[in-house]
Amino acid sequence: MMPACMRTAFGFLVKANALQERIDVLALGDRAVAQDVTSTLIDTNHATLRDMTTARDNTDWDGLGRAAHRLAGSLSLLQCRREVALAMRLERAALEHDAPTVATLLPVVTKAVAHLNEQLGVLLV
Repeated sequence: MMPACMRTAFGFLVKANALQERIDVLALGDRAVAQDVTSTLIDTNHATLRDMTTARDNTDWDGLGRAAHRLAGSLSLLQCRREVALAMRLERAALEHDAPTVATLLPVVTKAVAHLNEQLGVLLV
């Protein structure tokens, strides 16, 4: 099985067919369950990004670390290795109270997850 998130020379490109394949595996081939899984992943990703931003704004290092950890788990379901690595780096930075690294990584993670959510949204159509 190919990873859901593939790197290209221009950054990363999420392959919709690879995402669909991974979701189908998670849903055991049931189309209705696949739709639910996809919708839940999108909603969870949005909520987690919101939680991370709120935690950062409140200097809640533990909350930010927990949210980044949750995000890494969601991303690992889809085998998005690059994005998982970014979320794990963000988690580590939060737990180390490394504000400059958090300030650098949070926008990168947010952009990557927003792009992934767009690709997941296409699967709901």
